[in-house]
Amino acid sequence: MEDSHIRGITEIKLRSSFHTIGYVKLNADLNNITSTLKSEIKNLCKNDVVVLCGGTLDVARNTSIGLSLTLQFVKNTENTNVIFIDVPQRFYLEASSFVNKEVNAFKSKLNKIIIKPYEHTSQLHFNMQRKHFTKYGLYMNGSGKDRISRLLTSRIMEQLNYSSFGDSHNHSLGG
Repeated sequence: MEDSHIRGITEIKLRSSFHTIGYVKLNADLNNITSTLKSEIKNLCKNDVVVLCGGTLDVARNTSIGLSLTLQFVKNTENTNVIFIDVPQRFYLEASSFVNKEVNAFKSKLNKIIIKPYEHTSQLHFNMQRKHFTKYGLYMNGSGKDRISRLLTSRIMEQLNYSSFGDSHNHSLGG
């Protein structure tokens, strides 16, 4: 499930490596995203991977609600692998802005309460730079989408090749 930040990655970028199904929910918060996925994930297994990209709207509102919904989603998906893509920094704001501090706090809390305790989950830290985003600074440009596609492909391959993630399920990819 993807939000508008990575729209098109499943259709264009990952299709050559995997059988993919992409859902885009524009202007969706984590409640909309996770509730949509509930019925879709029932038939998935350990050979499948759900990639969840969302949280941008939740960070700007109330991170505890977004984290609570994500935690509930994770508890209901123990039959399959889940990769959470980091919420992107807002490059149209200063790095020290309140919103960007909240983005970092959200990523840290996600790691602490969801990624570490649940072995079927991982967090994709993509460490993007300003050059990977559009002029406005919120959405990824073609270069950013290519980069995240390569990182995501690598992470999916890593998850599907190991039956247990151990300590490797929260490593940063790229730089």
